[in-house]
Amino acid sequence: MPVGEPAGATAVGADWLEAVMTRALASRGLSPEHQAAVVEGLLEASLRGVDTHGVRLFPTYLKELDGGRAAVRPQMTWQENYSSAHLLDAGSALGLVAGRTACQRATELARNHGVGAVVVRNSNHFGPASAFTLWLARQGLIGLCCTNSDALVAPFQGVEALLGTNPISCAVAGEGDDVFCLDMATSQVSYSCTKIFREEGRPLEPRWAVDATGQDCASTEAGSPSALLPLGGYKGQGLGMAVSLLCALLAQEPLDDELSHLFAPPYDRGRRVSHFFLALNIGAFSDEERFRSRLSSWLRQFYGSEPSGDESVSTPGAQEARVAAHRGQNGIPLKPELLEWFRRVEGEGSGVRQP
Repeated sequence: MPVGEPAGATAVGADWLEAVMTRALASRGLSPEHQAAVVEGLLEASLRGVDTHGVRLFPTYLKELDGGRAAVRPQMTWQENYSSAHLLDAGSALGLVAGRTACQRATELARNHGVGAVVVRNSNHFGPASAFTLWLARQGLIGLCCTNSDALVAPFQGVEALLGTNPISCAVAGEGDDVFCLDMATSQVSYSCTKIFREEGRPLEPRWAVDATGQDCASTEAGSPSALLPLGGYKGQGLGMAVSLLCALLAQEPLDDELSHLFAPPYDRGRRVSHFFLALNIGAFSDEERFRSRLSSWLRQFYGSEPSGDESVSTPGAQEARVAAHRGQNGIPLKPELLEWFRRVEGEGSGVRQP
């Protein structure tokens, strides 16, 4: 969900950001296909108002490429023992590259067999989960995905971080522009969101995080955040564990508390993050036209239902779609330090001038 417009931000055009990021990736040797996967995924998140997982991650991704954590030309290999379920060793690719590659294969499998499942091992942070499910939805499929991540979340009634924020996403298109798009962390809030709040001097909301003693960080007496809290208590813990089961355990890769942190060294070795993707061919189960018609009618039922207050009832992805329409016209807001960073990258030889 969008976290609001950054304080003191300047809006810039998506075209300019796309050009600067593309040139920066090309100068490091990424293939055009892999450049597009990274740029499209981050830009879409920022356009949709998901600033925690948008272009603000790009400096970290370049640091991963420059340090060797992420491979510029990854040697990806496939294990194909079953017709509709494949395993991808991503060769330490950027997560957005590994994820797009997995989605392409899942699409082929779903079109041929009705269902396409891909587990990814030996990857890195994969950015916004909705980048993949929306891509699958545009192929006419139901897309689901999840990823494990470095441990930042305490279990229910615990204080030690044992789970990642482990997001889950599901997306499918209805009629016209109608889209259902769920993209949620299994923590109460993402780590990046708490980071943004602290950078802006804003207090954390209750039940977002606890300090080392277990005290809620919304309290003025609490210390620094030690761990995020799971979404909905034990239910969020269960969801986070289920994600690690589908990713780390199934891929035989490190569990959440065994992963290095995205924003911390070492940057010279892959993090071995794992992902899970599932593509469903609607026509294998249902009349596709009727399915999309019913989905659109179902969404309208929510929009037309009686609200409890001043704000109308919404559905997953609807708010992000409204933000995307606004930012597509008015630009993506960047905080001063991030805008200055992009301008420095531009000056390193991208040849693209800020309008």
